[in-house]
Amino acid sequence: MFSRTLLLFTLAASIFAKEPRPLAPVPIPTPRGPKINLAQYRGKVVVAMIFSTHCQDCIKSVDLLSKIQKDLGPKGLQVVAAAGDENAQYLVEPFVERYKPTFPIGYLTKDDIIKLADLPPGKRPVVPILLFIDKKGVVRFQYFGDDPFMKTEDGSTRSIVENLQKQ
Repeated sequence: MFSRTLLLFTLAASIFAKEPRPLAPVPIPTPRGPKINLAQYRGKVVVAMIFSTHCQDCIKSVDLLSKIQKDLGPKGLQVVAAAGDENAQYLVEPFVERYKPTFPIGYLTKDDIIKLADLPPGKRPVVPILLFIDKKGVVRFQYFGDDPFMKTEDGSTRSIVENLQKQ
């Protein structure tokens, strides 16, 4: 019963979601090392998360996505995250050391978040923001922290990723 409800929710979300769009070419800087270029993951399904290092729901999402990366990474999933806090470049490294995610994390400026998430100027979305990117580099779904999707984030995320992996 739960899986049917989840499937219906996912299908309904896809009907009301913004049209698919090409992934904006926004590199994600990291505190140490090279920038993360999301285009390097073409051929894989990507879940990109924009978050705040101080947001409890974001921390839960990092933990959940770490588990999903472990489970579905071998099947062609790559999770990537970027902190969007003011001074995020100084907050990412301690965050990674504390929560030990199983995927790369960098940071973005406000302008880069607007480009990546295709936000209208002045919109202040609720984090975390999840972008589901297909194997061809197309953003197929995007959800904000206040979306009903987030109430069933684990099952819904797995369902979307598994469906995108089949395509």
